[in-house]
Amino acid sequence: MVAPAPPSSVELKRQIGLYAATAITVGNIIGSGIFRSPHSVAQEITRFDMVLLAWVVGGVLSICGSLVLAELAVSHPRTGGLYVYIRESFGDAWGFVFGWANLWVIKPTVIASIVSVFALYFCQVLSLPKSAEIPVGMAAILLLTLVNWLGVKEGTRTQSLFTTLKVLGIVALCVAAFTLPARFEPSPMGETVASVRPLLLGFVLAMIPILFAYDGWTDSTYVAGEVVNPRRTMPIAIVWGTWIVIAVYLITNAAYFRVLGPSGVAGYEAVGSETIRRLLGDWGAGALAVLVAVSTFGTTNGAILTGPRVTQAMAADGLLWNPLARLDPARGTPALALWIQAVLSCAWLGLATGFEDVSGWFVTTSWLFYGLSTAAIFVQRARVRRGEFPQPSYRTPLYPLPAIVFIIATAAIIVSDLTSTGLRAWAGVGIAALGLPVYLVWKGRGARGI
Repeated sequence: MVAPAPPSSVELKRQIGLYAATAITVGNIIGSGIFRSPHSVAQEITRFDMVLLAWVVGGVLSICGSLVLAELAVSHPRTGGLYVYIRESFGDAWGFVFGWANLWVIKPTVIASIVSVFALYFCQVLSLPKSAEIPVGMAAILLLTLVNWLGVKEGTRTQSLFTTLKVLGIVALCVAAFTLPARFEPSPMGETVASVRPLLLGFVLAMIPILFAYDGWTDSTYVAGEVVNPRRTMPIAIVWGTWIVIAVYLITNAAYFRVLGPSGVAGYEAVGSETIRRLLGDWGAGALAVLVAVSTFGTTNGAILTGPRVTQAMAADGLLWNPLARLDPARGTPALALWIQAVLSCAWLGLATGFEDVSGWFVTTSWLFYGLSTAAIFVQRARVRRGEFPQPSYRTPLYPLPAIVFIIATAAIIVSDLTSTGLRAWAGVGIAALGLPVYLVWKGRGARGI
């Protein structure tokens, strides 16, 4: 096995406070989903009360995962997040497979998909041609990589700023929806087909876009090794950050339905834009485009901030090329891991034809490892009972129910996505699975220091 990098080269300073850690959770969840998923949900479920129930169920499932993750984060307050929990519970091979998938598929495709939405709205605001979207997206990736290379504080301050702006913007949209009359005529609506599926089936299908909108609650764990007082901060950042998002999503859905009604939410793909256009006219729709650009820019920053921490942690453990573990001596950031991630993200963006094309690669792969990370709680609890591990200061409420519920939901999501997304989902899982033979080769050559 390759020897871990020297400690002096891999030590990350604890300088991320409670607000910044919570901003990572909130900001990485709230991206483009709340501006597009309500339309997909309303196409499957027509009753407002059932729509809200579906968003509550999605939030509860996310909370189940968050409660388990908080205990794991308190028990292992180290940089790397899911990689650390998987490796500690299931061994180097599984840890490597996750890190491999995170490096090549999960984070680059997440970044590329989110930044594609940013570029779409940014170009719309500035009246730039469609051909400018890919260059704008790549420029955003490189700019935010530069910001995060400059220092952890620069990256987290950017995250805190854009998370605050996006939440304030969404609150402003909701206040307008509940206080202003709809004075402007509706935009032309294309032909819509009402859902004829049974309510239960529609409810299940609606959970896919809902859980996509809730994705991101794991991300603050990747920087746990840089969080101040992690045993206090991490449960608040993970669990209460997720609760904040649930509240924002429920209020925003109510705002959409108040202005557009069920048929309008189901008929307009850009529900946020149409809602504010009905209230304030075309300039309001322009303001919403700015809000979406701000929201997705901040989410892109959060993904760029957190992704390289897995690569850096793996290299520090001797599971990747040692230079990837080293930090910039002046800035204390994982420079090489950051710029490799930027190159891969730009490559994915350049190869993709749009948001749906690139997002299909990471959903199944991500949730596969979410389920595996959640299962790690059973291994950890067994070690605590045997006296091999100290009792953590935070314990998952109602254990083992949250873990069981989340794992069952994860299995359903994976099966559904493999069925509906098809080739891209299977290809993402295939790239992740390729990590196992790569690990075996790496392990076999490690004795020669390669």
